[in-house]
Amino acid sequence: MPKADKTVVIVQARMTSTRLPGKVLMPLSGKTILEHVIERCQRIRGIDEVCVALPDDEAQEPLAGFVRKLSGVSLFQGAETNVLERTFQAARHVNADTLLRVTSDCPFIDPLVSGALLAAYREAGTSYARLPMDRGYPLGFDTEVLSMSLLQEVYEAETDDYEKEHVTPYIWRRPEKYGCLMLDCLPDLRSWRLVVDEQKDYEFASRVFGELYPRRPNFGFEDLKRLFSEKPELLEINATVAQNPYVK
Repeated sequence: MPKADKTVVIVQARMTSTRLPGKVLMPLSGKTILEHVIERCQRIRGIDEVCVALPDDEAQEPLAGFVRKLSGVSLFQGAETNVLERTFQAARHVNADTLLRVTSDCPFIDPLVSGALLAAYREAGTSYARLPMDRGYPLGFDTEVLSMSLLQEVYEAETDDYEKEHVTPYIWRRPEKYGCLMLDCLPDLRSWRLVVDEQKDYEFASRVFGELYPRRPNFGFEDLKRLFSEKPELLEINATVAQNPYVK
């Protein structure tokens, strides 16, 4: 399948996280969490641009000002609670044909894994692809790929509040209507919590980045496997943090 005209990573971010407010600007090995997410997304093979999609209220201004100073990153601001609308308008703002959706609390996201998902999406000629939600790759590698035409269809559909807040549930709640390509991983490492939602997650991320980032800034999945094999106690730091369940 030919490469789409323009492929954009849309990074959802906000200052007003309920469990750890301001987390995206918290420091991690000399940079903010958001900077690490953006830099990793920029290394995904096959993407043309990274766009950070923020809410448009006054509380986001410190974050918006920070993003404006970053080189090679687009900024869009829209509705806070209707993330579906914000994502759609951000994608339209940057003229995306295909978009990868990631969240700003995933500083470990692996460009090789996200790039493999994008390549599989293109090869299959599908309109929606993702990593599984309940198995396979670690929590925090999560990436979704979808066409702009599918996103517009969802945006124009009659969606409920949960579907508006989380963008793609309208798709994966209706498997009889929408096909989905999933890139799986064996062994199942979904129990690895590589996302920053709470203080223990931040403590975990700080420890792991402290181990890997100074000697290998572009560390990835294989480096994490080796580290956790040598120091499995690191995974215990945030093992008790509960993840919000998906509503099916």
